[in-house]
Amino acid sequence: MFRVFPVVLSTFLLAPVTLAQHGSDGGTQHRQTGAIYKREVDGMIAAIRQTARQNVGNPAGPGVLGSDVLSTAKILTAMGYSHRRYHVSDGPIVRPSLDYLMQSRKADGSFGDVDATCWVLAAMDVLNKDGYDEEIRVGRKWLGRRVDGVVTFSVLVRQLLESVGADKFPEHMASDAARLPRKWQATNTMDRNEAATALVKLVACQQANLKLDQMAAKQIPLDTWSATQERAFAWLFSQQKQGVFSVTMPLKNEQGEMVMRSFPDPALTGFGLLAMQSKSIKRRNAKEQQAILAGLNWLVKQQNPDGTFGREVLNYTTCVVVGALARWGDPVTVPVLARAQKAILMFQNAEAGGYERSDRDFGSIGYGGSQRGDLSNTHFSMEALRASGLPENHEAMQKALVFLQRTQNLKSSNDFKGKIPHPNKQGESIEVASGDDGGAAYYPGNSAAGYIVQPDGKAVARSYGSMTYALLKSYTLAGIKGDDPRVQAAVKWIQNNWTLAINPGSDPALGEKVKYQGLYYYYMVLAQALNAAEVETVMVPQQTTGGVLPKKAINWREALRSHLAKTQQGDGTWINGKNGRWMESLPLLCTCYSMIALESCK
Repeated sequence: MFRVFPVVLSTFLLAPVTLAQHGSDGGTQHRQTGAIYKREVDGMIAAIRQTARQNVGNPAGPGVLGSDVLSTAKILTAMGYSHRRYHVSDGPIVRPSLDYLMQSRKADGSFGDVDATCWVLAAMDVLNKDGYDEEIRVGRKWLGRRVDGVVTFSVLVRQLLESVGADKFPEHMASDAARLPRKWQATNTMDRNEAATALVKLVACQQANLKLDQMAAKQIPLDTWSATQERAFAWLFSQQKQGVFSVTMPLKNEQGEMVMRSFPDPALTGFGLLAMQSKSIKRRNAKEQQAILAGLNWLVKQQNPDGTFGREVLNYTTCVVVGALARWGDPVTVPVLARAQKAILMFQNAEAGGYERSDRDFGSIGYGGSQRGDLSNTHFSMEALRASGLPENHEAMQKALVFLQRTQNLKSSNDFKGKIPHPNKQGESIEVASGDDGGAAYYPGNSAAGYIVQPDGKAVARSYGSMTYALLKSYTLAGIKGDDPRVQAAVKWIQNNWTLAINPGSDPALGEKVKYQGLYYYYMVLAQALNAAEVETVMVPQQTTGGVLPKKAINWREALRSHLAKTQQGDGTWINGKNGRWMESLPLLCTCYSMIALESCK
C-alpha cells in the first residue's frame, strides 16, 4: 500500500455513485439503460494512470498501470471493454503496460500462471487482436484445458447476468468498487491489485447492462415464466421455513396419544428447492433468494459421513439433494457433490457387490442398501451422477445400460428371461420374457401396470408411461443418440401411447384407478425425457373412419403447459385426487413434480 496524492482523486470524487431508480409508485424498481458507471470508470482509470506516471502505488515500471502481470492485464482488459473502448492506438495510455506484458512472455507462450496468462491474452485480444495474433494463438495452445475454474472477464459478466433479479440490476452491483477512491483519499493509499479488481467489476457491470439492453431491443425474454408457475412458486414459498421443507406424520406424544408432528426432511427440501430454482435468479426478489440460499446451505450440512443424505431410502434422497445442490453452482458444493457421487456409485449393483453381468439386477441402483434395483431409482441416479460431474462414458453409465435394456420390451437388445417370484402370489413363480413394443417396465420382469400373457404361457411385464420416459431419459444421459434403435423404439411407444390424461399402459383388468398412479411423476419424467432427447413434436397416429392412420404433430411443451394450467388448484398447487399412491396425495410433492416439468417446457 502506498500514499496517493489527494489531488489525483479529486476529479473522480466529484462523480456521484449511481443509485437505484424507482418507478412512480415509489416501490417498483426499473433498470437503468445505457452506459452505467461512466464517471466512476473514467475517474478510476485517471487515478490509476496518474499515480503510475508519478511512480505512486508501486507500479511495475514507469507508466505501467498495474503492480504485476495479473493486475496490469486486468486493468488493460477492463479499459478495452469500457465505454471508452481503449485501443493500442491510444499510445502512451496503454503502450507501457503492453510492453511490460510482452517482456513477461515465457518461451512456452505463457505469461506466468494460468490466471495471468488468461488475462494477458484477454487484454491483447481486446486492445490489438490483429497485432498479437501469433501470441494469442500460442498462448491459448499453452492454456489448453487449464482454463477450467478461472474467473475471466467473460465469466464475470455471465455471473453478473445470472445474479440479476427483480430488484437487483447491474447498476447495484459495483457500489463497493465505486467507493474505493474515497477510501484511498481518506487513507492516502492505493493498492493496485485492489484497483484492478474494482475496475474490472465496474466495466463488467457496464457490459452486463449492455447485454440486457441488447436482449430488450430484440425482445428476447430473460426466461420463460408463466402465471401458473408464479402461483405454484408462491405456494411453495409459503410452505418453507428458512428454505427447509418438512414432512408431517402421526406420532405418539408423552401421553400415548397420536398427534401430528413435523420434521425437516432432506428429500422434500431437495425437491422443494429444485422446484423453486426453476424460477431464475433474475426473477427472484431478495426474500425469495435468501430463502433458497438458506435451504441450500441447510442441505449441505445434512450430508452423512458416507456422502449420503437422509436416514432412509438413502440413494433416492441423495439423488434429489444432488439435483438441488448442483443447480446452485456455489464452490461450497464441490466436495459435497464429490462425496455424494462416490456414495451413489457404491449403491450400484455391480462387481464390487458380487454381481455378475448375467444377474438380472446388474448395473441397476435401488433405494439404497441391499434393495433391488429399479428403473425409477436408476434414472434418478444417472441424472445425479451426471449433475455431479460424471461423464456419460463412465463405466458406471455403461453398466447401467445393461439394466436399462433389460427393462425395455425390445427383443433385439433385451436378453432377460426366466422364472421370477410371482408379484401377487406368495410362493409361486412366473416365467417372463421380453415383449417387443419398445416401452419399459419397472425392472426386468416386473411392472406396476400388470402383465401380458403370451400364447406360449410366458408373461411380459407391461410397458407403461412413466417408466418408458424414464428409459428414454436414461438412454440420453448415457449418451445414446436419437438414431439408436433402442431410442427409436422407445419414441415409437411414446407416439403410439401419447396422452396427458393418464399414466398410460396399465392392464384394463386392474381397474380405473391404476391408470392414475404416479400421474404427476409421469408429467415430470415426460418433460425431462423429451427435452433431453431433443424431441420437439410427438407424431401421434390418428384413427380415421377409413382406417388410414395419418400422424398428427403434437407440440408436447404447449400441450403439457396447457394441461397443467387447467389442472392447477386455486391455491397454486397440484394434487393427484384419483390415486394417491407413491405419496401423490401430498400437494407438496405433486407441485414440485409439476414445476420441474414446466421448466422443461420452455
